[in-house]
Amino acid sequence: MILARRVLWLGSLLAMLGHAAPANADDDDIQRRKFSFAERGGKLAVSGSFAEIFPRAAIRRLNSGFPTTVVLRVYVYRASNRDVPVSFVLATFRVVYDLWEEDYTVRTDGPLGRKSKKYSKRKDALTAITELDEFPLAPLTRIKKGPHYIAALVIELNPVSKAMLAEMRRWLKRPAGAARLDSSSSFFGSFVSVFVNPKLQEADKVLKFQTQEFYRVDSDD
Repeated sequence: MILARRVLWLGSLLAMLGHAAPANADDDDIQRRKFSFAERGGKLAVSGSFAEIFPRAAIRRLNSGFPTTVVLRVYVYRASNRDVPVSFVLATFRVVYDLWEEDYTVRTDGPLGRKSKKYSKRKDALTAITELDEFPLAPLTRIKKGPHYIAALVIELNPVSKAMLAEMRRWLKRPAGAARLDSSSSFFGSFVSVFVNPKLQEADKVLKFQTQEFYRVDSDD
């Protein structure tokens, strides 16, 4: 008989205790943010918010009747080796206001498939496209016990690059972490190439940040 053991995610605890790895010269300018990590259904899951991707003007435009799209890319790297991500996830969030029904339809495409939901209040629709609630990032088989990891996020508001949109359509057909990491994809690269090197972004706004370090341990509790 195999007994399951609880897995603790200590990243948030380490951050609260002030325990942090020395900053690398390559990512000194990258914003750091504390997110929550958990084990859910054999996957690493993350919870957190990126509401600042929406400036006030963009929030007002949600009532225009035109679609607004948020693209989320999440990379998981070993903290000690950021040359190649151990996992990658892509998701899109699309919101449209119905001028006749006076409600908001939010469509999410990502590792959990396609889901749609209606909201009567703008603030609730905005929350739905800017907050992650136990969002699956990677199979636990890719997150070994012991090593430290970070998650790095790129969020884009209304991207217009045709090349990126074509790449998105291809990746959205794959479940979280199940697809082989294709080094030829324009999405992939080292932490430095994705997050540090300056690059023209074809979007209304781009937000990039990395989480605190986290790692897996066993507990008998």
